[in-house]
Amino acid sequence: MQSDVSLTQALFWGLVACISLTGRVSAFPGRLLNPRADGPVDSIVRSWSYGIPSQVQNGTAHARFTIPTAGSKLETTALLTLDSPQVRSINSSVFDWWYFDAVSETDPRESLALIFFTSTAAAFPWLPPNETSVLVAYIWASFANGTVFADYLHATIARVAGGEGANPPSSGNWSSTGCSWTAPKDDLSQYEVIVSSKEMQVEGRLSLSSELGPHLPCSIQPGTTTLEIAPHMGWVALKPDAVGQVDITVRGSSLSFQGPAYHDKNWSDRPFEESVQSWYWGHGHIGPYSVVWFSYLAVDDPSHMAYVSGYVARNGAVLVSSCNSTLLSVRPTGAFGTSARYPPRAGDVPDGFHLEFDLGDTGWLRANVSGTVVAGDGKYYVRWAGKMAGEVVQSGGKPGYDAATQSQLHGSAVFEQFVVAA
Repeated sequence: MQSDVSLTQALFWGLVACISLTGRVSAFPGRLLNPRADGPVDSIVRSWSYGIPSQVQNGTAHARFTIPTAGSKLETTALLTLDSPQVRSINSSVFDWWYFDAVSETDPRESLALIFFTSTAAAFPWLPPNETSVLVAYIWASFANGTVFADYLHATIARVAGGEGANPPSSGNWSSTGCSWTAPKDDLSQYEVIVSSKEMQVEGRLSLSSELGPHLPCSIQPGTTTLEIAPHMGWVALKPDAVGQVDITVRGSSLSFQGPAYHDKNWSDRPFEESVQSWYWGHGHIGPYSVVWFSYLAVDDPSHMAYVSGYVARNGAVLVSSCNSTLLSVRPTGAFGTSARYPPRAGDVPDGFHLEFDLGDTGWLRANVSGTVVAGDGKYYVRWAGKMAGEVVQSGGKPGYDAATQSQLHGSAVFEQFVVAA
């Protein structure tokens, strides 16, 4: 199968990452379908149901960046709230999205990613420009033969509902696109993402299953927990590590595999370019470990301080989940030109990344990731699906406890880079 849509044209339509974003358009509250959700955006309600209109709204938009937490575990209501809209009203300056992906454990060239956007291109400039709808369902699929498919549709309305006692506890439907998700259990241990689109000629589903709880940027804190990975940038990995099953047909070509899967959310109360100089993000499996990394440089910060958040679990037991600056190091790798420059500049496209996670008494998990480009414009944004290889070592470079049986660990990953700075 040959892709009918090039990455540059289909994903970014001429790339507007350098456009000047000025002014704020405010918004009034979006259409609210459930009165029980009628409260401050940073409050927690037992259940909620929103109808998000496709038109850009006027007035001030409010975003949630903290969540009340009573102890070391999220109560059911707080957990389910993480999957709700985190921005009340979508004007031209804000964005909020739901992201799902999976990569094959046997052939990392095979991957699937779906994003449910509520945003304009003015707020997130990698969306198609000159579109009036804020509701976009995007799908990317990569195949073992090197083919990459990318396409999107606009929704007439998005319906996002859930909460404690709701049936199901989490769901989203970008009406008229054929793209939706449901999570049938209160612990969000399972998700089913469905695509049924005659227009895109895509039919199938991505299933995610995991008993692990969410990864919050700085883990769960007593009293109030932050949802900011950096100022004005919300992020939560609801499924930092899941088993994914993909069964989908894309324009007559079948894509079927099992492998590491993931679900998160990003949102902001201001345009992407006003916050981000660069970010490195990814997740994957390596041996018995599952990992998530996020390393972020803020715009106009001469100190180049990296905001980081890292997550490592071993055979389902969480070892680290923190935003401590010493926990994680992510650096680009490459042999030509400026591909491995850090801090990166627009146009620096690395071959991969070198990761180091501090596992405390266990030592360090060190890994390299590389892969096939499955999305991007080749300058400001790139996403890869690929492989991981590494080892666990003690401080000083001595082997860690896995080295006796596995001197080299292997696995699959999905990872990406944004670089806005010219």
